[in-house]
Amino acid sequence: MNFVNVDAQQLYDDILVRFQKALGEVLYPGDERRIFLEQEVQIIVAIYNAINESAKQNLLMYARGAVLDAIGEEYDTKRLEAQKAECIVKFTLSSAQMKSVHIPKGTRVTPDGLLFFETVTDAVIMASQTEVDILTYATVAGEAHNGFTPGQIKTLVDTIPFIGSVSNITLSSGGSSAEFDDNGVEVWSGYRERIRLAASKISTAGHELGYIYHAKSADANIEDVVVTSPNPGEIVITALMKHGELPNETILQRINEACNSKKVRPMTDKVSTAAPSVVEYALSLTYYISHEQAQSEKLIKEKVNEVIETYTTWQGSKIGRAINSDYLKQLILNAGAYKVDIVAPTYQELTETQVAKVTTQTITYGGLK
Repeated sequence: MNFVNVDAQQLYDDILVRFQKALGEVLYPGDERRIFLEQEVQIIVAIYNAINESAKQNLLMYARGAVLDAIGEEYDTKRLEAQKAECIVKFTLSSAQMKSVHIPKGTRVTPDGLLFFETVTDAVIMASQTEVDILTYATVAGEAHNGFTPGQIKTLVDTIPFIGSVSNITLSSGGSSAEFDDNGVEVWSGYRERIRLAASKISTAGHELGYIYHAKSADANIEDVVVTSPNPGEIVITALMKHGELPNETILQRINEACNSKKVRPMTDKVSTAAPSVVEYALSLTYYISHEQAQSEKLIKEKVNEVIETYTTWQGSKIGRAINSDYLKQLILNAGAYKVDIVAPTYQELTETQVAKVTTQTITYGGLK
């Protein structure tokens, strides 16, 4: 979409005609004045492009960054800030003590000496006891602190007498970057989509879009939300995180709190939250490359591996998306393969609260054909 014409050739032709008419003479190729006009067209095109870009920034579809923030302000929809990851860490004494051991707020632990978590409250291991579980938050916001499985965060940074070991007992999760404009694939998928849905939050009639808006406002990592009503007056909000991850209990609780607010939920609705049901599928295929593309064999094989990863991410990133092997075949052929034989998966419809997850992948290159 353009607000002003940026066709360089058309602009040049128009300028040349106007100058020749004003001068009353023809400017032939090689004329210094004509060469000067050719150079000026580049500047005019750059200015017109800048005009187009600034004009488009006034539209929700094209706005980005600070301009999108300003549009969000008009709809009382601020960009979600970055969140810190959290997990529960068990502090264990080397042996039981005769008196209590104080663990101060801010005590740091780390999995690798680069990323740190800190306790959010003071805690005490009472006399005759040997351990205590403490909630910890990452010291900085972002996704880097996510994904540490139980037992990986095991180094105490700040020395505390009698502490023999530390270890996280829950998966670290919940960390997120600031809400993105959109994911670059589905235009309405991030902050931009929440602004589009903002009008829906005004109603307290309990309609679907309103619940979706408030659910997505609970956490910047929420990628997809489906609202269902299995029984009259009963609302189930099913959510899926970025990269197809299932929401943990902390995220589900945030969604529950956001959607059960007195300003959101009608008194007649009973709202609950859930993670989607996982439908597992195996991926097994053989692909071939044409003899005519032999010189690009290595490059095509790399592209095929990339698009297979793209497919599995796409397949598992939306609730209710049917398992579609035809799309997988399309991606592989577009990557340069000559022929694809897909054994699994086969096409399978999913219910509106299910999500597909790949379990095993068997990718075979059949050679040149």
